[in-house]
Amino acid sequence: MQIVNTVEVATNLSQRGVSGKLHHSAMKTDTIVKIFKAAAQNPAPSSAWILQSGAFPGKGVTLLTQWSQRNLERGKMVKFQQTHLFDLSTSKAVDMLPVDVSNESLSRISNSDELRATLREVQSNGSSTSKQYLEIWKHRQLYQNYDLSALDVHGEVYTDDEFASLEWSPCETKVLYVAERKVPKSEPFYKPKAQDSKDADGEKAPLKGEEYTYRTEWGELLVGKHQPVVVVCDLNTELLHVIGTIPSEYSPGQVIWTADGKGIVGVAWKNEPRRLGLVYCTNRESVIFHLSLDSGKFDVLSSENHAVRSPRFSPDGRYLVWLQRKSGGVHHGGLQLICCSWESKKVSTLVDYVDDRINISNDRPFYGIYAQKLPKRCWSKDSRRVLFSTNQRYRVVSYVVDVENGHIVELEWPVEGATEGSGTILDVSQDMVVMSRSSFREPPCLFLAQLPQSGHEQSSKWAPITSWLLPAELQKCEVHYIPLLAENSSDSVRNFSAIYIGPQGEPNGTVPLIVFPHGGPHSAFSDEYSLCIRVMVTLGYAVLMVNFRGSTGVGESNVNFLSKRVGDADVKDVQQAKQAALEQFPCLNPKKCALFGGSHGGFLVLHLSGQYPDDYHAVVARNPVADIAGMFGVTDIPDWCFSEVGLAYKTAAATSVEDLAAMRRCSPIEHVAKVKAPTMLMLGKKDLRVPFSQGISYYHSLHACGVVTKVHLYEDVHGLGTVPVEMDSIINTLLWIGEHLE
Repeated sequence: MQIVNTVEVATNLSQRGVSGKLHHSAMKTDTIVKIFKAAAQNPAPSSAWILQSGAFPGKGVTLLTQWSQRNLERGKMVKFQQTHLFDLSTSKAVDMLPVDVSNESLSRISNSDELRATLREVQSNGSSTSKQYLEIWKHRQLYQNYDLSALDVHGEVYTDDEFASLEWSPCETKVLYVAERKVPKSEPFYKPKAQDSKDADGEKAPLKGEEYTYRTEWGELLVGKHQPVVVVCDLNTELLHVIGTIPSEYSPGQVIWTADGKGIVGVAWKNEPRRLGLVYCTNRESVIFHLSLDSGKFDVLSSENHAVRSPRFSPDGRYLVWLQRKSGGVHHGGLQLICCSWESKKVSTLVDYVDDRINISNDRPFYGIYAQKLPKRCWSKDSRRVLFSTNQRYRVVSYVVDVENGHIVELEWPVEGATEGSGTILDVSQDMVVMSRSSFREPPCLFLAQLPQSGHEQSSKWAPITSWLLPAELQKCEVHYIPLLAENSSDSVRNFSAIYIGPQGEPNGTVPLIVFPHGGPHSAFSDEYSLCIRVMVTLGYAVLMVNFRGSTGVGESNVNFLSKRVGDADVKDVQQAKQAALEQFPCLNPKKCALFGGSHGGFLVLHLSGQYPDDYHAVVARNPVADIAGMFGVTDIPDWCFSEVGLAYKTAAATSVEDLAAMRRCSPIEHVAKVKAPTMLMLGKKDLRVPFSQGISYYHSLHACGVVTKVHLYEDVHGLGTVPVEMDSIINTLLWIGEHLE
């Protein structure tokens, strides 16, 4: 099978020699660009807010949503806000025109819907830097505006997913947020000054010789985040106040108000013995704290030696819930849902770890919680039920938990066809629930439902808020969930799985296959819309996404199994999944198999090309781990290098020769001399997680072995997610695979 619809063109060009091949390559490039541009037009919802007092109270629901979309011309992700009016009598929605809000970093509407706080980033005139403004909007006007840079009370406001907050007090006269602690200004030991210069009255003199002092930070995607502080903006006095009573050994974040407005609750991560990379790592030791603003008393509510996140108060203030797991160990795994009765401060477990699977109220399987966070508003109106979404085997599934009896109910979805897709809850208010749903064949759309009475949640009726014309090329594809059992193994854990998507009705042996293991390694593929997958299958490839043992969403025993076995069990699982796909789908061409993956997925594709050199004919690895022994000293997650190999991470101890040898034995570099497949490496120069030196070192080894290889080096971080880099990397991936599978 010739990729796309270029069979006749390729035949004609092949008769023209080298110039024809170049012309053919140019045409293929143009085709891929066109497909990418079409796929990039689908926006993705990032948040939703159900207004309490909509345009038609009692008759309809007014919904504000925020979306992100790639703007290829500007080379940026743009954000826009949309207003939806949903008629309850007809179950139909009307959309208002979208409004660009790209320079809004954070935004929060008060509970009364009367006020809106917005953190806005504004580019300074003639400068590459930007200033931050805190805007307060009231009714139809800009009510107050704070130039945070000019006020100079603190450093930059945090807008990331780990620390950031923007919360209205119950009385709606104060706004709570998190920012970088103000650092004293510094200057060189000798700095010429203007003759008539004088120090400003009352301003401390800059510290001399401190401008190059190293300050530890919180790693990948959190560069510049050293020591966060909690700040209160008082709208009555128009003053900013930094709360100084949080112990200095903690970094606070995710702060919210207590129901009476007299205190705050949040997450505090321990700064010592060192700040390790926080993004994607739910295992960092932290506590849920309560701080009284009257007395300054700081209380820890959670247990020692745990990692916590997402504190959420019930509407009536009686309960506080959060997610929790044991600290240390693998970077992501199962979490408990913890409930604290606020008046007594009694803490109990609502949802515990699930080792394998359990059956829940509506006789559905449940494998535990693996969510990175809870929805911002996740409570039912009666303060009795909590809603959340988490990956489960092949999908992201949403649930309701009753805090009084602990019953778990799945929010079921009417199934149409062989696969079910995924749904993520975005907002819950007054028992109305907004969910984003998508699948590999369908871009994300929003749905709305009224939450039924307790015990009847499975009968929820979902009505569409938005819809898209389904991509015709994806409707021609088939998606299959593939359960697998590790062969020739006596391991305690043998179950794993894969998801296949490929064209329908193609002749036997004509479809090329891209084998795609995920990163982490403790994450998972779910049946959700993906631009990258859409481009691949539109070009005629089949894609096999493998959830090897160690993946999330199938029980804690599966997650923890992989420790000590990386580079072995996960590699064998991916290889077995590939063989199973070749047997199950006769249309696949076993002589046209490529490998694609990033981070730990890159680690695996390098392993596979070395351990099974005759099975694969093209490799693309994005920021791959090539040599664990060479990575631990320069990554923001050195503990990962130890825990995945089955070793204990000790900050103060020197790494032994034996430990280094164990890391090396697990690494793809051990097999580099056996690699045959042309290999492209895509590396981010700003990557703190898997520093690009890993890929460069592997490139030199491949080159010395005579393997066709190429490196693309981007000014980007680990995810290679900026719009120009994403476009370049995906298109070059497909050109590389296409060239070497032909």
